[in-house]
Amino acid sequence: MKATRYIIWRRLDEPGTDLCRIMRSEDAWHLKGTATGLHGGMPLHLDYHIACDSDWVTRKARLLGWADGRRIDLIIRRDDDGGWTCNEKPVPAVMGASDIDLGFTPATNTVAVRRSCLAPGTAVETTAAWLDEADWSLKPLRQIYRRVTNDRFEYVSPANGFKAMLLLDEAGLVRNYPGLWAALDRRGEVADGSST
Repeated sequence: MKATRYIIWRRLDEPGTDLCRIMRSEDAWHLKGTATGLHGGMPLHLDYHIACDSDWVTRKARLLGWADGRRIDLIIRRDDDGGWTCNEKPVPAVMGASDIDLGFTPATNTVAVRRSCLAPGTAVETTAAWLDEADWSLKPLRQIYRRVTNDRFEYVSPANGFKAMLLLDEAGLVRNYPGLWAALDRRGEVADGSST
């Protein structure tokens, strides 16, 4: 994989885009992006930076911007013992979670997929530290990822009764998230294999 890759997603359920880049440093992975558009009918503009260690365990997430008519300024950290803080306040409800889940971007699916290193036909169940956009607080979210083929992963969120078949590229970036996100090509059109 190249040291830096870029991807642009178009949101399918509401107007919006997300420009994200994935970068590798000496001992870490970084996902940096900007999501803009509407969220529940209200304008959203968020810059995000997710830092993971070399094994793709989330270490820090930084969010800055605005959504739902309010300013968003969050620093989320995970310590070596699996404890999480949000703006330096402990969040015991997500103790032990390895992944961050930001619902306003498909970027965080990459974190779980890359960390789990699944072979086709295998699955992993995990609990993510999910940033609930209803109140912008961290909550536990049980998730199941099953690798169906080299580039297709079934994602299940049992508590929400949600299931989707994700198409990913070789870097683990989502190409198609049915009904929610599609990658764009250089012309700004939905990329091949990303049809909804």
